[in-house]
Amino acid sequence: MSLFKHVSTRQLRCETSLKASLVTDLTTRHIPTLLKEREISLRKTDKVFASQWLDEKKVVCGTKSNELIVLGMLSDWSFSIPVLEGSPRSQIPECNCGIHSIEISPARTLLATSGQNPNNMAVYRLPTFDPVCVGEGHSDWIFSVEWIDDFHLATGSRDGSIALWCVQDPANVSEDSSQFQLCIKSPANKLYSTLPQVYGKDKIRDLVYEKNTQTLISLSARGFVHLWDMNTCQERSTFPMKYPVETVCLSLEKDNKLFAVGSQSHVSFYDPRSGAPVGYIGSPDPGAGVRSLTFRDLLLSVGTGFGSLFFFDMRAYEFLGHADSDAMICFRSGKGWLREEPQDPLEEYMIAHAVCRSNAIYTHCYDPTGTKLFAAGGPLSLAYYGNYAALWE
Repeated sequence: MSLFKHVSTRQLRCETSLKASLVTDLTTRHIPTLLKEREISLRKTDKVFASQWLDEKKVVCGTKSNELIVLGMLSDWSFSIPVLEGSPRSQIPECNCGIHSIEISPARTLLATSGQNPNNMAVYRLPTFDPVCVGEGHSDWIFSVEWIDDFHLATGSRDGSIALWCVQDPANVSEDSSQFQLCIKSPANKLYSTLPQVYGKDKIRDLVYEKNTQTLISLSARGFVHLWDMNTCQERSTFPMKYPVETVCLSLEKDNKLFAVGSQSHVSFYDPRSGAPVGYIGSPDPGAGVRSLTFRDLLLSVGTGFGSLFFFDMRAYEFLGHADSDAMICFRSGKGWLREEPQDPLEEYMIAHAVCRSNAIYTHCYDPTGTKLFAAGGPLSLAYYGNYAALWE
């Protein structure tokens, strides 16, 4: 019940939060009961790992097959954005993990993701998707991208480091933001976890930035959370999670100073100022893993490995249920597309021995109005090649 007390205390301190809670009551609490699924064809691409709304009509997606795709939400159209190449010395790894993260700058003028080489960071100008720059500095796949402000960002990698980048040349700043000239050559700095050596390399799975406290929060594959002070670029604290298995996603609730971490069995809540635990909730799909988290006001949506979306009301401290029954509101992913024919003997063997064919919800996000929800992913099992995408409206 500490989570309930945490949220209630934050709201009582601020009149605007109380007003916002009324909006939450009238919109986010009731909208999930009204939404209906419309599946979207992604043709023969593999697993959608990242997505962002560009505006009220378009969504951009990143896939495991390393495609950057813009989808129209009002009609069935799509087009691919060329992924950006690095320098000749930037050798693409034999195994490409694809695009795991897409983030739009606060001013919505730039979009950051990974490049043709998944170790590289790539920046595009919006809304045209003109190439801006490619950043080379990681030695392994980039799993997460997070903007600090309009011209600074952080990337978290499987190599165990967080690279800090500046995409603004101070010598070319003008008052007209459209005239900013952007350049990038190498990371401005690198941060490494300071775990005891016995734990080994700590792969960075996700990042979020809390601007009020200027804290960058990183999540490791080993179940540790790191809090970084962006004023000093020093680690403020590190702590192990209570539920450390398969920790892959973070989400930040900005108004109430709270962040959520998804693991195989639970969603855990923490205070970004101190790292103090605030509460825990069990996943309604135990064992499937929490694969994506998104806050909309004080409603947290939870995407699982079994293709479910659940909605947790932070103020009521319970999952949303149907008004006419005790059943929990749950969106189930549709069939999607699955490649049935194996491409090589290894894939044939894996398919023959795989069990789970569900479409995991690896990413989901609300449109600017909060009345539409885009959800996407693909087969949970590594053995299967396929995708799923849908608009819930």
